[in-house]
Amino acid sequence: MDSEESKELSSLYMIIVEIESILTGVCYKFVPMDEFKEIKKINEMQFFYWNEIIQRLHLSGVTTILRLKKWYEAVDCAYKSKNYYGFCTSLRGLLEACSDSFYSIGKVLIPISENFSKIKIALDGKAEFVLLSEELENELIHYIYGRNLSADEREVFESSHKAKHIREYLNSIQSESLSKLYSELCQVSHPSLMSFSPFLLETSNDELLLHGQFVDESLNNKILKEYRTTIYDTTLFALGPALCSLKLVNLLAGTFLQVLKTEEKALEILNSHDLWIRLEEIINS
Repeated sequence: MDSEESKELSSLYMIIVEIESILTGVCYKFVPMDEFKEIKKINEMQFFYWNEIIQRLHLSGVTTILRLKKWYEAVDCAYKSKNYYGFCTSLRGLLEACSDSFYSIGKVLIPISENFSKIKIALDGKAEFVLLSEELENELIHYIYGRNLSADEREVFESSHKAKHIREYLNSIQSESLSKLYSELCQVSHPSLMSFSPFLLETSNDELLLHGQFVDESLNNKILKEYRTTIYDTTLFALGPALCSLKLVNLLAGTFLQVLKTEEKALEILNSHDLWIRLEEIINS
């Protein structure tokens, strides 16, 4: 996107691209539940338990960044092709992805920071205590596996696997502007009067005009002009927690989790980020 309305978003996209270029592939490994239950030593049980939590934290942060990049590219592609439907549906997908990441990752950062020293001991294999967090497990599992479950799946999987209504994710950001934008986008992607905007005008209460003008570009720019700050801020609601999660992984990852470490260059943006400053204060308190 290269219009005046989208310059700010283009700059943010380039930051995401730069971060994404530094990320590397990882193979996540989890211990089968039946094997985990057989572990008798506390230090071993705590090691594997928190190892898996931190792997899932890393996975959540990385996939948030990768997903943001993909959605931005989808929005950009629709914008450049001047396709109003494609632009609105892609933008809707971006907002949903951002709110999903914020909803789940945002809930785990503070508890992990509050228990940072104990988690570090557990990951070093030296724990003589039992520290468990079902809430952390469920939030990270929900982020990765949350979906619409079939009737058969509901009999097998825990509630953490069940996707919540999208409004619950969106409301976690608490933005009236975001709610308003999302509502408009839904009216375009679902049958409604607004979905006819590219070819139908309501000129009065008693008159509709079927026109032959190509107005997709102006419709797209109208959305960007009114909501670019909302789109920018919503993206940061996902990107900030994602990068904080990778920063936490860097600080916690011992020898066994070295492969999860992210080059600090990708995390430099956090140096003055309010959320990371708060987490660092919690860790050091």
